[in-house]
Amino acid sequence: MMFEDDRTTFPRAYVALPHDHLYEDHDKDLASAITWCLSHADGDPRGVGIQAGRRDDLEDAPMLAALAKAGAKVYTDSRGKLDALPSGPVFMYRPQPAHLWQVERKRMPSAVLAFGITGPAHHDRHYGTEGMVGAQPWITAFKPEHLGGPVIEAKDPVIADPVVAAAMDTFTNSINSSTGLSHSSDRSTVTEGLTKLKEAGHQFDPNDLLAGALARNWRGEAALELVTLAAEINAGKRKRFTSRLRPDIVETWREKAG
Repeated sequence: MMFEDDRTTFPRAYVALPHDHLYEDHDKDLASAITWCLSHADGDPRGVGIQAGRRDDLEDAPMLAALAKAGAKVYTDSRGKLDALPSGPVFMYRPQPAHLWQVERKRMPSAVLAFGITGPAHHDRHYGTEGMVGAQPWITAFKPEHLGGPVIEAKDPVIADPVVAAAMDTFTNSINSSTGLSHSSDRSTVTEGLTKLKEAGHQFDPNDLLAGALARNWRGEAALELVTLAAEINAGKRKRFTSRLRPDIVETWREKAG
């Protein structure tokens, strides 16, 4: 990850979906979000990209449709994935949380506005499903500017256990930034590290690891691979790995954590 362009300083902002799904002033929030995007495109609509599930989604937001008519290019999902995004600011209209991870790539937009995202409080109220945190990892990682809707609280610290945070620093400095965990040696390093942490009694939340990875400038696809791996290890699935870490690595992490 040491050779990646630093994505952590890119401007980001959001408008959260109200818990009752009813905006106090939807048009005001939408106008604020559009103004924010235009401010990062020198006021030129042609420099803004709009990401939405389908073009028809813009029918619910006439001001956003007007922005598209003024020259903003519309990018739609392809089976839940973002195939292309602009080099300038992007207005992400009602994105799925996964879209927020997908935008974190080598060549990402110059600024990101997320409209209609949710956090843990929303999922607790509507679904009561443990572990559903919505866009909170993105909020925690980047502390985007809040433009409207309920505030989604960032977790502090990002990773509760400082020993796990120290392990994340090792992973970040060890794996290849261009391949993430797809390379067998890098995957072995992280698998071994997480396995040893669990065996030593250290707990880790995959969502917190996702936030920690994004905050450490991991590409979104690599951060998601980490989430999947951590969830499998947490569930007790035995993962194969080639030993690449020192036998006393957990003690080293504990010393670094103080």
